[in-house]
Amino acid sequence: MKIKLTILFLAFSSILFSQELKIIQAVQGKDSNFFEYEDYETPDRPIGELIFLKGCSWYCGGSVKSIKASSELKENNGINYSPKNAHDFDKNTAWIEGKTNFGIGEFIEYSFDFSEMKEYNGGLGINRILLANGYKKNKLTWVNNSRVKQLKVYLNNKPYAVLDLLDSFEIQTIDIGEIKFPANKETKLKFEITQVYEGIKFKDTAISLLMFNGIGVH
Repeated sequence: MKIKLTILFLAFSSILFSQELKIIQAVQGKDSNFFEYEDYETPDRPIGELIFLKGCSWYCGGSVKSIKASSELKENNGINYSPKNAHDFDKNTAWIEGKTNFGIGEFIEYSFDFSEMKEYNGGLGINRILLANGYKKNKLTWVNNSRVKQLKVYLNNKPYAVLDLLDSFEIQTIDIGEIKFPANKETKLKFEITQVYEGIKFKDTAISLLMFNGIGVH
């Protein structure tokens, strides 16, 4: 009887906890708002590649110290699928998890640490995620590979929110609330895959860009 009561208590506690965890819906953006060509010969003749967040952004003062993932797909024909690809300003690269069965439970983790920044007083923070879901190199690659449907976010290893993502080729944004980075302390944000949109060819789940906008720079 005691065992049954304990199981019921744990189940009830789990339900209450999941109800308290906020669910945040991604908002559809436009690539044209975030990508610009390197230059223009004339106003209607662009030169070079498309650049993500060209010009000044939160990254003029903010930065990510390190990125790691629970797994990554093995390099193939000189192409790697490192977690760093999700934060390299390049839509043609991607972090792809390295497990079978769509990578449910796999994660990518970002570390923020400004302790080496002189006179830093804790003013920097983030409030929005800018996300290119899937392998955005081209439309065929995007539909062939799986995309993330839902991410569970952990702030310093504690559950923070659930992000419901769009199955969209173009950039989407997620307002995650203000997260400030204190001085002399490392802050970690972990994003765990909990649901996916299945690719038509591969189970591999990809994220091309998972970057940030925030406060304390301008």
